[in-house]
Amino acid sequence: MKRSCVAVAAFAISLSASAVAQPVKVFVLAGQSNMVGFGVGNALPAELQSQPDIWYDHHNPDAREGGPYAEATSDDWGPLEPKGEARRYGPEITFGHAMAAAYPAHRIAIVKMAQGGTNLVDHWGRGLAPDPEVLYKSQLYHALLGKLDSATYAGERALRYPGEPTRLDNALARLESEGHDVEIAGLLWMQGENEAGWSAAFNYGDTLRGFIAAIREDLGVPGLPVVLGRISDNLYPANGGPVAAGKEANIDAVRAAQVAVAEEDPRVAWVDTDDFAPRRSDDAWHFDSAAYQLLGERFAGAYLALVGEAGSPGASSANGAAGAGGGGGAAGASGSTANAGSAASAGAGGEGGEGGAAGASGSAVSSASSAASASASAGVGGGGAAGASGSAAAAGSAGSAAGSSGAAPGGAGGSSGCGCRTAGIPGQGSTAAALALIALAALRRRRRSGREPG
Repeated sequence: MKRSCVAVAAFAISLSASAVAQPVKVFVLAGQSNMVGFGVGNALPAELQSQPDIWYDHHNPDAREGGPYAEATSDDWGPLEPKGEARRYGPEITFGHAMAAAYPAHRIAIVKMAQGGTNLVDHWGRGLAPDPEVLYKSQLYHALLGKLDSATYAGERALRYPGEPTRLDNALARLESEGHDVEIAGLLWMQGENEAGWSAAFNYGDTLRGFIAAIREDLGVPGLPVVLGRISDNLYPANGGPVAAGKEANIDAVRAAQVAVAEEDPRVAWVDTDDFAPRRSDDAWHFDSAAYQLLGERFAGAYLALVGEAGSPGASSANGAAGAGGGGGAAGASGSTANAGSAASAGAGGEGGEGGAAGASGSAVSSASSAASASASAGVGGGGAAGASGSAAAAGSAGSAAGSSGAAPGGAGGSSGCGCRTAGIPGQGSTAAALALIALAALRRRRRSGREPG
């Protein structure tokens, strides 16, 4: 018995030493107002009110002019929590929670910089001149990257806010000064609503490709995983949205471009937001509190699928995030993969309502050694059945497809979490994905009694 106790203690010490040696995983979150978020922080579950085990550095350029988000801007790393006097939040809260569960040996750190009403053409592109109409929204690429930005700013392109403490370069420097190894693990991007109302929509795909390429180049991470939030169909005038009638093709163009960029790049995925409730009846631009929690969960599920956490090298993944059934309803997800050399695994994260059922299934046709996986996370719905399914077919490293349809109270429907392809990462198995799905399912169970106020 004594020998056994000594062995257990030695194992625990080795785990602790291993955890210390692991690099801090830094996630960059950026975009416009739905990345800023309008979640009501005071209504979050207790365990999400503040997460000191996850480091968070937040900036909203609105603070440049002393606007309402000035108090939400941080000067250093702090706990992951809603920010500012209003205690608002976006997808970072549940995303960070899921990453901490998925990577227990690593410290998770999140740098978020987002500003409402911004676009890639005037505000987020590398090397842009200041926007003369809205100065505080200017040169956001540099505001995010700081000294990591390779562009030259002189003459008419001179920096409007040259002395501002930028986010990512200073955040990384602080970690490194404290002796931490750092891994820039991924970028989450929720943006595109701005372009959906004007002609920039029709070039959004090329502009987004250029932005992703610039970020990867300047960070020195050519394979940086990127997860995109596809803009919501709440924007359509037929759905009561704010985009003017006659501009439906603009919305179509942005949404199609986001999917196309993800489908053509094996290190990019997209997540669906079409089933998210608007914040208010007169504000279809933005989501309600429950939706921001779901968005973070979907970002997490898509990211884990993208980096191959649910499979082995050569994996193909299909990931879905499903709405939760109300009383007596059911929620679930299924994924299927046909791969010329694959085995399959499935993780379940669906939640049923009162008396309901939840589950996930995955199937594969295989002839050799690589893995395919399907995972799902449940959302919030009412009175009916909701589900999600993803399927993929690949003749090599990766392939997936995902679609979506709205789920109405009392009816049936589903929403896929992402459409992504991944070649997997050697040495990473299913444990991280399982831990994250367990954490997400626990959060959803605690939200069963009702939705937060938006």
